[in-house]
Amino acid sequence: MRVVILVLSCQRPPYDALLAAQRRTWDSVSVEDVTTVYYFCDGMEEMTGRLREALRDLAATLGWDFVFRTNASSYVDKAALLDFSRGLPQSGCYCGIDGDGFASGSGFFLSPDAAEMLAEDLPDVSAEAEDVVTGRLLVARGVRVTPGAERRDYWHDRFVGAFRGVEQDEEALRAAYHVRCKADGGNRAMDVLAMEDVHRIKLGRRETP
Repeated sequence: MRVVILVLSCQRPPYDALLAAQRRTWDSVSVEDVTTVYYFCDGMEEMTGRLREALRDLAATLGWDFVFRTNASSYVDKAALLDFSRGLPQSGCYCGIDGDGFASGSGFFLSPDAAEMLAEDLPDVSAEAEDVVTGRLLVARGVRVTPGAERRDYWHDRFVGAFRGVEQDEEALRAAYHVRCKADGGNRAMDVLAMEDVHRIKLGRRETP
């Protein structure tokens, strides 16, 4: 089983700090049969075209069983991701958190046939969100969201825990293959803090920001 983590990123501030944080945290960990590929985009409208080209490049250069498409505010546990992928269907797979007919762009798996469909059908530009367009195109091809995706949401879980008077569920974070670190209000510096905190927890350290 081979998995490619395909990360939508940006080299402009404030997203360059997220790119650096991903590289020094979860992507500094090497796991056999898991490869990370970053692709870059500077605006929402060109996201569909950038994903299409990234999928075409993967088809031409790498052999893989699944792509996990994610973004700059995600922490990915490569070993846990690989383990989870072993239970996925090897064709017609489009597995992510269901957003009512489409998989959330924070992270979704694609089998090679689903990726090929998108490499053919995604437009150069779109005013709609990339994940919504992706879902609509795959549904038109007979591929619907595959159930079973898992994700922790760092700041949401932390807020709920504080409201209930309990600490962050570190065991759940350790077990998660995908942690969404995105903070409300567009504060990407908070995303970096979350990513670093999750990495410490994954490594068994208890310090928090």
